[in-house]
Amino acid sequence: MLAVAAEPMTCELSFTAGNWSVQHRAARGSGELRCTDGRSLPVRVSVKARGGDALRIDAGAASFSNVEDPRDVIGAYVASGRVGEDLAMRKGAIALRVTGTGDWWQQGGRPGTLVIAAR
Repeated sequence: MLAVAAEPMTCELSFTAGNWSVQHRAARGSGELRCTDGRSLPVRVSVKARGGDALRIDAGAASFSNVEDPRDVIGAYVASGRVGEDLAMRKGAIALRVTGTGDWWQQGGRPGTLVIAAR
């Protein structure tokens, strides 16, 4: 029997990452992923700054494209450029745009990596 491929959809992630760890040079937090097919997934988030700057994201948001299953977003994303004030990141075929608020973000800070794990 042939499996039918799922139609790619978009998903939105809202998160905070305010627990800065000097040892890991990353801010950790949590969030909720919601997809256009109605499914959602609670997640843990770890954000690492370029150059190891201390960081805090008070209110972050990410928009994913080309997602077939919400669990597809689990994993590590690497910065690939900017789209206006947003940060473009990629993991394989899945692309995302990240925005944020907080002093660090407003001063031009942008993460080098974003790791998303299921809670």
